Amino acid sequence: MQEKKDKVLLFGYRKYGEKIANELMKNGYFVVVVEEDEHYTQKAVRNGHKAFTVDLNDDEEIVQILVSYDFDHIFCAMDSDEMNIYLAITMKSLQSTLDIISICESKDSEKKLELAGVRGILNTMDATAQSVYHLLKSPIMIEAIENILYFNSNIDFVEIEVPKDSFLDGKYVHEIDFKKEYNLILMGLIDKEFADNFIFITKGVDHKIDYGDILLLFGFKKDIQALKDDLLQSVLS
Repeated sequence: MQEKKDKVLLFGYRKYGEKIANELMKNGYFVVVVEEDEHYTQKAVRNGHKAFTVDLNDDEEIVQILVSYDFDHIFCAMDSDEMNIYLAITMKSLQSTLDIISICESKDSEKKLELAGVRGILNTMDATAQSVYHLLKSPIMIEAIENILYFNSNIDFVEIEVPKDSFLDGKYVHEIDFKKEYNLILMGLIDKEFADNFIFITKGVDHKIDYGDILLLFGFKKDIQALKDDLLQSVLS
């Protein structure tokens, strides 16, 4: 009987994705590539992969691919950490049991990927494509983080709108150490001045916070409430 090939859904076929796809195929994995750019989709097809051009903001398209292939692993290999974090969160929201692996380029992004439920992380500062096969075959399980995100009712992702004249209004991200002061992680924010665009907060991003912006935070509910209380108090005082 022929041994079943593990199926991998790979997001991205550029700087990292192409090398990862080739390594996986060489080691017997069936790889399906998802790309936003038709140029890279066709390149993946020429190299022997099944590939689709997809709007990554369209959950319906992604779900259709997930259902069609019943993947064993999801690999986020886009060129930007922001997109990999976004995809990891999206995939987990669609199906919490998915086995997700991602690349990243900074320790800050690595931590956010862990909190998003990513089981295996390849930091490009100290990992190569050759590590992929071993990561899949010998996984380092992050059960604690999985449990925190999906089974611990005391922890949550929350959106908080910044009140006018609160202590956050007019501050820059680097001025507020959410981790130190509130034990919270700022994942990103929605800026009302830029057509409600979502901005991931990664290393080097120093965005100005204005009233009406919406912060996406991760942490214990009691710490989230402490921040809400301080925001309200700062407006009233």
